Amino acid sequence: MNQSKVKQLRDFIESHEVRYFFTHSDYRGQANVKKAYKVEINNKEYWVNFSYGRPEIKDERILVKTMEEAKAKAQKWREQYQKEKKEAAAKKQAMLEDVTEFLNDFSWYDYKDWDKDEVKPKAQPLAKAIKKVYGNMPRKERDDELMYIELLENYIRYGTIYTQALSFRKEHVVSVKYGEYGAVEVELINGTTIIPKRSSVTNLIKTIFGNRLDSWSYDNVKEPKDKYDQMETHKR
Repeated sequence: MNQSKVKQLRDFIESHEVRYFFTHSDYRGQANVKKAYKVEINNKEYWVNFSYGRPEIKDERILVKTMEEAKAKAQKWREQYQKEKKEAAAKKQAMLEDVTEFLNDFSWYDYKDWDKDEVKPKAQPLAKAIKKVYGNMPRKERDDELMYIELLENYIRYGTIYTQALSFRKEHVVSVKYGEYGAVEVELINGTTIIPKRSSVTNLIKTIFGNRLDSWSYDNVKEPKDKYDQMETHKR
């Protein structure tokens, strides 16, 4: 159907009696008020709404006479949706706390067979589920520990600290500054300062040079907001 035909059909339908209804999206949590128009086809009456430019027949039972009534129904749905959303979030949080507490006290093996170092049969489904959850963790959280091990092995073998295509030795470091939330800034002998993005690199630097020993920190030393290390070069 071409655009002119669609417009003619729309103009014809919109010249008829109107009713109102609301639609909602459980996924987006949105509710919208829409119009339906009364038309007669083959001696039968229908209430028609335009959905994405095309007519769609609506059930008369969902229609109300005024827009205010439809808005009130939409608002009632929104309030109920938010209430259920909060209740579901609270329930999930409670479950998460229960699971965390359970895992903190959980033993993977039977104490009588502790020397076997094997997951007891009843716990194997749980172990499988945890592996799946671990595999779906955000990459940053999942890989940082493994990356730290690789960085430490690299330092032990070659004496270099590696971060984002740059390596430098311990002897190249002039100073280390500590930020308030765990970030560090390394200054090299050529005047370059580096604030690593990855916590694995930050942890390696703290392993080599030590962590701060008091409550002092540098306010300007913060973890970079994007995915790259913060690097600047200053003339010495």
